[in-house]
Amino acid sequence: MSKALTERQIVLVLASLSAITPLAIDMYLPSFPAIATDLHTSIPNVEFSLSLYFFGMAMGQLLGGPISDAYGRRPMVMIGLIVFGMSSLLLSITNQIEIFWILRALQSFGGGVATVNVSATVRDMFNGKESARIFSLIAMVMLMAPLLAPTLGALVLKFFEWEAIFLILGFYTLFALIFYLFRFPATKQIRTKITPIQNYKTVLSHKLAMVFIVSQILCTSGMYTFITSSSFVYMEHFHVSASRFSLFFGINVLMMMIFGRLNVWVVKRKDPLQLLRFGVIVQAIVGIMLFVLRDAGLFVIFPLVGLYVGILGFVFGNSVSLTLEFFPSISASANAIIGVLQYSVGALMGFIASSLHDGTLLPIMGVMMVVSLCGATLLLWGSRGYIPHHGG
Repeated sequence: MSKALTERQIVLVLASLSAITPLAIDMYLPSFPAIATDLHTSIPNVEFSLSLYFFGMAMGQLLGGPISDAYGRRPMVMIGLIVFGMSSLLLSITNQIEIFWILRALQSFGGGVATVNVSATVRDMFNGKESARIFSLIAMVMLMAPLLAPTLGALVLKFFEWEAIFLILGFYTLFALIFYLFRFPATKQIRTKITPIQNYKTVLSHKLAMVFIVSQILCTSGMYTFITSSSFVYMEHFHVSASRFSLFFGINVLMMMIFGRLNVWVVKRKDPLQLLRFGVIVQAIVGIMLFVLRDAGLFVIFPLVGLYVGILGFVFGNSVSLTLEFFPSISASANAIIGVLQYSVGALMGFIASSLHDGTLLPIMGVMMVVSLCGATLLLWGSRGYIPHHGG
């Protein structure tokens, strides 16, 4: 087998694993009203399943990462995919919201266990510029999947019932598992029995790193809050159809891709800390505008939400880059902390917004404003006087 073919297989297989999370999160968003009707519950109760998914992903990453370091990537990927796939199939036949919640949490836990191994596998197989290139190729899928998933979900709903979405997820996972088992090349891994607790303590006790991490988490939790409530905002509050909902949602993701590409261009000329500060300030301002103008029409709220989500293109890369400067030897542990906090806080904020649901946009926009203001304040205050040291 040629090196080029092997590399294409590696990217395709790992990208298919990475796509599980955005597909499972975004594909069923247009079906919230239908699920609520069939399970005899409210849309906020269905939204709560999304918060549970974020929490389950965090727990799966937290436990799955260290176990795969000790016992190998392959068995953990297999276990994670099997749990995810079986839960997906069971979700298609549930008729109670409480069982739906449990299965979504179990599904996401399996997804976390499987997908946490993607970056670790890349590090096992590639070094330096090669690993960066592979990460970039995989990241392209991570942005394309949430862009396409709501449209795919709406297309499924046009011809089938909402249960078909989870059947598709189940069969997709089965395909990914077979592809992984039979087409993924064997990898060499240096296994360790060393506990990750000390690494986590090192990251959590670094004050400036935690400023970058927590401010990023607060800013991104505003996006998760909106994702959790997007079905209510667009489909129930503004009476947007399922097909138009997928278009609106896709444009929000596209905005983040555009700003991310813009950041790649500008970061060659500007320091990442400057761009990070710019991003959080803009998001905080837009968060205030969304709260103040929450009773305005769809075509006022929609572009503001697009800017609120899109400006994260200036936050993600710059914040992670600045954080990892402090941990050259334990960057994987730092990444795990970021991932776990991101999903956990995202779940919490989505839960708060759903719990405060009153049929208006007040609680949703209120949470989005508060978290972005807190994120910007923490970053601007906590990074005073810090001058990043970049090589080259």
